[in-house]
Amino acid sequence: MVGSVVSAKIGGSAMTWHFRFGYVVFGLLLFRLVWGLVGGRWSRFASFIYAPSTIWRYLRGSTKSGNSDSQGGPASPGTRRFDVGHNPLGSLSVFALLGFLAFQVATGLISDDEIANLGPLNRFVSSDLGLEATSWHKSWGQWILLGLVGLHVLAIAFYFLRKHNLVRPML
Repeated sequence: MVGSVVSAKIGGSAMTWHFRFGYVVFGLLLFRLVWGLVGGRWSRFASFIYAPSTIWRYLRGSTKSGNSDSQGGPASPGTRRFDVGHNPLGSLSVFALLGFLAFQVATGLISDDEIANLGPLNRFVSSDLGLEATSWHKSWGQWILLGLVGLHVLAIAFYFLRKHNLVRPML
């Protein structure tokens, strides 16, 4: 992400690197999507899709799920443990990042800056759509994505300061 942003800001011949970084992000995104379907228990999307009521309970500070609760002991049937895997708020972050990143990569793939850079899939869309995608990719898209990434990093730092290291389990 950093390389992609820096190379875009430099522009000119650095755009070659921007495209390369974009392909890497695309590859990592595809990997994460596949891993979300066939990966380990806590990596699979099915393990962290929460109902809106569960997310609301989590935001209110309740650890109850269903008719049982998890207070650090072994989980009983019907209990969702929020201290293992993605918590409800973390799951929203994952889905927001993956979804928005996919959209940002897609707009880059069809973009056309009308100067020197053309996305590799631009020939499959109308000129107007390519220009609109470029506009979004370079303006709102980059800032929203940077905001989501920043929010994600701040959340990890917040939990780390509360003695809950999220980085080790991610690795």
